Amino acid sequence: MTSPTPPPGWHPDPGEPGLIRYWDGTQWTEHTQPGTEPTAEESAPTGAAEPGRPARAGVPRAVKIVGGIVAAFVVIGVLGAVFGDDEPFDDSQAAAQSTTSSAAAQETSTPAPSTTTPPATTTVPPTTTTTTTSAVAVVPPAPATYKSDPRCAPANQSLVDLVSSGFSESGLTLTNGTVIDAGDYTYIGGTTLDATGGVENRSDVWVVANGTVYSSTGGARNTTSWPRASSELDVSPGDPEVQAVDACVVDLTR
Repeated sequence: MTSPTPPPGWHPDPGEPGLIRYWDGTQWTEHTQPGTEPTAEESAPTGAAEPGRPARAGVPRAVKIVGGIVAAFVVIGVLGAVFGDDEPFDDSQAAAQSTTSSAAAQETSTPAPSTTTPPATTTVPPTTTTTTTSAVAVVPPAPATYKSDPRCAPANQSLVDLVSSGFSESGLTLTNGTVIDAGDYTYIGGTTLDATGGVENRSDVWVVANGTVYSSTGGARNTTSWPRASSELDVSPGDPEVQAVDACVVDLTR
């Protein structure tokens, strides 16, 4: 019959003569001290030293708990061997108990690792504002409509500039240029504006003959230095063409 394993306690160190080492019931621990084998009261390693004896290394609480558990298993095993079927306490059983005790000690003494997950960092890319310039179609102004006389037509800018070059006061401009082409004569009327954009004369009429401008209506004679059409061309303000152009310009200013 195989002898049972020794009980937990201090025993002579099998590898270091002159030292005693603590046996936890299944394996030798790291706790050693010089001297002889302690008495039963000194069998468990403590942190306090008695007078005349060196201090012993403290035993972790987990090891104590596991040692108690292992001791209980050893006692049960011994009782089973004595009162059971007298099967020897073979090496395989000791190895199984040693493996179970080591796993229990490791599970008891090793705290579960704490995993800290850092908060997710979201990087917002800088916002890029793209300005899209859409081509805006320029719609030309609708041509003037003349209800007074269908012969009236918009005057070209070169003719308006020619008439405007004869203004006797600075700041005056001509707008709503309207013409009636009567062959030898071209009758041109328009609205005269002052320097502030206000209406100086609602409608004035001039006559162009052979590239020369002549003043016809009273406003045209007062605001420009062109010669009079009545004296040079025998065209009076009451002529039908002068009246027709004047009426067309008035229609545009309503």
